[in-house]
Amino acid sequence: MNKQFVRQTVFRFRQFRRKGYAAFCSMHKIVNIGRVSARIADMELLKAGKAAAVCGLLLTGFATAQADDTPPEGNVDPTLLQIEEVSVMAERSQFQSEHFRLVSNLSADEIRLLPVKTACDLLKYLPGIDLRERGASGVQADLTMRGGTGRQVKILLNGVDITDPQTDHYSMDIPVDPMLIERIEVLQGTNYALDAFSGAINIITKAATAADAKKAYEVNGSLAGGEYGYINPALAVRLHKNKWYLNAGASYNRSSGYMADTDYKIANAFLQTGWRGLDFQAGAQYKDAGANSFYTVKYPNQYDQTRTLLSSLSYEKNWQSGWNLQAGIYYRGHFDRFHTYRNGVDIEGNPAPEWYKGPNVTWTHTTGARLQGSWSNEWSKTTAGIDIRDELITSSSLGDHNRVNLRYFAEERIYWRSLSAAAGASGTWNSQFGNDWAVGVNLGYEPIKGLGLFLNFNRAIRIPTYTDLYYHTATQQADESTRPEKALQLELSAKYRYRHLYLNASGFYRWGRDIIDWVKDPDPAVTVWQSTNHSRVNAGGMEAAIGVDGYEWIHRAEVSYSFTDVQADAGNLLSLYALDYLRHKVSLRIEHKIWKGFGASWCLRFEQRRGEYTSMEGTVKPYKPVVLLDGSVYWANSFLRVSIDARNMTDSRYVDIGGVVQPQHQVNGKIAFTL
Repeated sequence: MNKQFVRQTVFRFRQFRRKGYAAFCSMHKIVNIGRVSARIADMELLKAGKAAAVCGLLLTGFATAQADDTPPEGNVDPTLLQIEEVSVMAERSQFQSEHFRLVSNLSADEIRLLPVKTACDLLKYLPGIDLRERGASGVQADLTMRGGTGRQVKILLNGVDITDPQTDHYSMDIPVDPMLIERIEVLQGTNYALDAFSGAINIITKAATAADAKKAYEVNGSLAGGEYGYINPALAVRLHKNKWYLNAGASYNRSSGYMADTDYKIANAFLQTGWRGLDFQAGAQYKDAGANSFYTVKYPNQYDQTRTLLSSLSYEKNWQSGWNLQAGIYYRGHFDRFHTYRNGVDIEGNPAPEWYKGPNVTWTHTTGARLQGSWSNEWSKTTAGIDIRDELITSSSLGDHNRVNLRYFAEERIYWRSLSAAAGASGTWNSQFGNDWAVGVNLGYEPIKGLGLFLNFNRAIRIPTYTDLYYHTATQQADESTRPEKALQLELSAKYRYRHLYLNASGFYRWGRDIIDWVKDPDPAVTVWQSTNHSRVNAGGMEAAIGVDGYEWIHRAEVSYSFTDVQADAGNLLSLYALDYLRHKVSLRIEHKIWKGFGASWCLRFEQRRGEYTSMEGTVKPYKPVVLLDGSVYWANSFLRVSIDARNMTDSRYVDIGGVVQPQHQVNGKIAFTL
């Protein structure tokens, strides 16, 4: 058999043997054997996305054997049984539209090889993703896609919306260590079904369905340390018995900083457990971080303290008649204490001016509930649902506000031979902004085996964050009359796989109206940024990737390129977000074996950003192109893994956003074990 490293392949069987070395026994997977019609088997395989590399392991035996293929009764070898269908049900993408468009996927095997410290770090290696960091180890980062802003990206954890209603700067406060993650799914572009404006990510942890049924437990631990006083211990445990599972972990990450006021301390704790369709998860994060020039270079000695708590309870039930019910409730609390002057002094140790009254303190409480039902047969699926979300904020700088968002939606999917189609709509009522709507049409077609073609047209809206509406400081003035954003997007994409080779490509154009941004006059004497609605911000571009995987010596080799062009009516104003975007990104990723247990992974990136920023010296400068090389060299066996990880090996001096200078190099070592 071919060695499979990352690629998950479709297998078909007509017969199997009752031997310990037989395929189904050696795979250690849950195998369901039964009799269904060949048409239903075909449809289920099509709905699962037989050409998709993101659907997990699918093994399906078809009723292709004719009646005369079966030996006469009495002449059957007792160790050889002829069967009609064999299916292994696997994890599928939690994105609703995954079967109708491209979804990027980062698996646990890839995560283990990358030189990353946090869940946030993982995203920068995916094609077309723009992760704009304000500090090391994901201290604060804005995730953007396709020329959009961080506020326009939906963040989910195991399908639960954890997007921060105050500001996108805190949406990536995710209390999950990389060793707990099973995979990360990234959907780029507007999507009505997910209520996503420019894209969405879904971080999926290692629950029972990802566990080997033969393993009662798994314990993972690691200890990393390196430059700038960096230290990072982490521990995770997975338990699995019958239909009950538990996945839990804790980690601590600290550094003394790569320059003044860039030190940080981050602690994470996460637990997920479930039984028979019931799933509960809870997480907490503690973070204190120096915020040198995070929001303005005028006050470099800033400091940020955040606390995050989240939990959810969900239930899913399937009936043989084709009915499915999903229900869930969730809560996310976020606390932020932001100091313009850390310890009451500036970067040189001088006392803060008299006008400074102390830190801004903010609490946000997000509570939601969702109910969804569907009915499916061999050729169609009908879905309808409703979700409600309450967003409460209490803040010394933003004031006290509360709003409720009610969303109701319906979708119809049709599957006919190699063609898939979905059409749906959703309505939204917001207690602050009233009613609005979204709609989408998505088509998928597989003309030949391994080739998928997709056409998507979607409309989406985004409600302003509380920062967009109410934030008032000496350098930022919000506008309470700011309106919701609206977008229409047309996308054509394709993916192809043949054995170890895969190709993905997509082109898109998004018409944006009332896009929210923070702008100011380019005159250095003007220091105040103001929130505004651009009447028109259109974005177009393309993404492409080609690679091979699954070889013994070359686990993965991939080249990707993304291009984005944004056109707007902002005149000569400086833009803080909407017109400040990643125009070109080229990535080369290689993961390979060296000798015996030795291996390495490398990622070379070229990034060219449009826009200008104010440097620490107070001058307006354009973003410069940057070349970045990250790498990891490791030795591993079944129990132990030792690695040396390095980031920015080109020693480039660069900024991702504003005048915040990023580390010129980071080197650390790591020891990890698995029991």
